[in-house]
Amino acid sequence: MLVNSSECLMIAKTCKSNSSTGKVIYTVESPDSIMYLGKKDILFNQLIACEKLIGYAKDNSDQEVIRSEISELKLMLDLVS
Repeated sequence: MLVNSSECLMIAKTCKSNSSTGKVIYTVESPDSIMYLGKKDILFNQLIACEKLIGYAKDNSDQEVIRSEISELKLMLDLVS
């Protein structure tokens, strides 16, 4: 892995739409650095960003969306490993 747990290249945010309960979207802090990452590193950075985000979630629906995203990311990481 290119990054350790204290270095995260992404920021996670929740986004709500009229048709669904919401989803997690990601912003890359340094777009140039993403070119050198593999799938596993990208998933790992998304997981770290979600784990940071859950501490800031104010309502239960956001927390549920983030927990679901974390579960999916962990599953994908297991499949990629």
